[in-house]
Parts: sequence; structure tokens; C-alpha cells
Amino acid sequence: MAETVKEIDERPGPLSEMPVSNVSPAGGASAVALIGQYLLPVVVIGIFLLMWQIVPPLVGLHSYELPTLGDTITGMRDDWGDIGTALMVTLQDALAGFVIGNVLAILGATLFSYSSNAERAFYPLAIVVQTIPILVYAPLLSIIFFRLPFFNNNSQGAAVVGVAVLITFFPTLVNMTVGFKTVDPRVLELMRLLNASRTQIFLKLRFPSALPFLFSSLKITVTLSFVGALVGEYMVGGAFNPIGTALSDAGWQSVLGFQTNPFSLEGVGGLMQILYSRLDKPGIFAAVLAVSMMTILFFGMMVLLERLLVPWRAQE
Repeated sequence: MAETVKEIDERPGPLSEMPVSNVSPAGGASAVALIGQYLLPVVVIGIFLLMWQIVPPLVGLHSYELPTLGDTITGMRDDWGDIGTALMVTLQDALAGFVIGNVLAILGATLFSYSSNAERAFYPLAIVVQTIPILVYAPLLSIIFFRLPFFNNNSQGAAVVGVAVLITFFPTLVNMTVGFKTVDPRVLELMRLLNASRTQIFLKLRFPSALPFLFSSLKITVTLSFVGALVGEYMVGGAFNPIGTALSDAGWQSVLGFQTNPFSLEGVGGLMQILYSRLDKPGIFAAVLAVSMMTILFFGMMVLLERLLVPWRAQE
């Protein structure tokens, strides 16, 4: 009887004969995940662009009221000489504000991680600065920088970068302050038992632990930096153009169909005022679309950097 039971137990059952059936659902699930990750956003964007093209004529709006996608593309083609130069200037303002703002925020969060008194003293001030409308800062910074010897030659450009710095500073400060404190207490205690210095703990534990928080803020601030640059340029009408100067000195008077023009200090924000005075609504929408595409490009670069430098975050 025991031998009969043993023979029955050792016989391969129907479940052991179906190893392939476990692969199919997983493959189907991965295919559905890929479709949801890549195809669904493309479909949604396509529907949005289609509605942009179809809806305005259906509701009786003319191109001088709300340009369609086709009118906007035509406006970009007609005004590309001005839009391209202004976009290059806005790119420099936004990236300068993005880099400076995030570096200052990381330094501030580092100070907060070392000193709770500094956090209690300066964190409320950072909140107050963030609550003031960004439109107020552009003319105020222009006046302040005009009084400083190093910036008085282009105080408007310094003010534009300053606005971009202010709008990118606070999100990174908040995220990195939390990130520096979000460490595994067991690892922290182990490093202290091993007599690790505060610098070693910061470089080998706190900063790597805060990298996911850093890239979460970078994806936000890279878009906000373009917003700050546009607002600053629209308010004060100045900007920086060192890239245009360098290209012009190298003999490149035009790039990608637009003039480098080292003397142009008119970003997209300032160009929008000019196009508005011309009643060129397709040109205005084309300028905004160009900035949006540039912003999406840099957002994608932050996502790519996150996958390369924080691979465990992508796996999660």
C-alpha cells in the first residue's frame, strides 16, 4: 500500500507538464505594460493635437483669435528667423538659472543636514520668498543688479537669470533636505561605529540616498526654469547671449536657419511682446510651442540621467 502511494506521488502530475503556460501570461503582461508606457502617451498627445487642429474652426474661432496647429506650424516657418534666435537666448537664461538654482539649493540642504539651527532659522525665509509672486521679482532684481558693478552692464539679463534661480531653488531645497535625512538608520549607526567622519557619511550615505529625491526635483525645476526665464524676459526685456557671441566670433553667423546675432538680448518672452504688437497670433503660439518642445527635450534628458545614475529607481 505504501509503495502504491509512493508511486502515485512520484508520477508527474498535470501541473508539472505545463511549464510553458507560465511564460505566456508574463509575456502578455509585459506587452501590455509596454503598450501602456509608450503607446498610450503617444495616442493622448495625438488626440490633443488633432483637437487643436479641428476644434477652433468648429467653434468659429479665426486664426487671429486662436490659431490651429497648422496655423502655428506656418507661423513657426514664417518667423523662424526671429524665434530661433530668441529660443537660443531663452535656453541660455533657463539653463543658467537651472544650474545656479539647483547648486544653491543643494548647498542649502547640505547646511540644513549639518545644522538643525540653520534649518530652523532660514527655512521659513525660503518659504516666504517662494510665496511672493514671481512677477514681482523681475523689475526688483533689475533695479538691484543695476546698482552692482559687475552686473550693471546687463542688469536686465541678470534679473532674468535671477528669476529662473528663484523659481528653481525652493523645490530642490525641500526635496534634498528630506533626502539627506532619509537614510537607513542601521547603516548610519554602522558607519558611526566604524568611526566614519561626517564627510564620509555625507558622501557615501546621505548623498547617494538623496539621489532619487534630487532627480525628482530636477525633473520639476528643469521645466520651471524655462517658465522663470520667459516671465523674466517678458517683464524686463533683457537676457544673456554668450553662445551667440562665441558662435559669431567663430564665424558661424547662422545656425539651423536663424542668426546667432551676438547683440540680440531678446529672448522668447521679449519676442512675444513684439509679436503681440504685430497681432501675429500664429507667431506667438509658434514661439510658445518651440519653448515647450525644448522643455520636453530637457525633461527627457533628466529622465535618461536618472535611469543611468539611479538605476534602482527605474527598477522600482
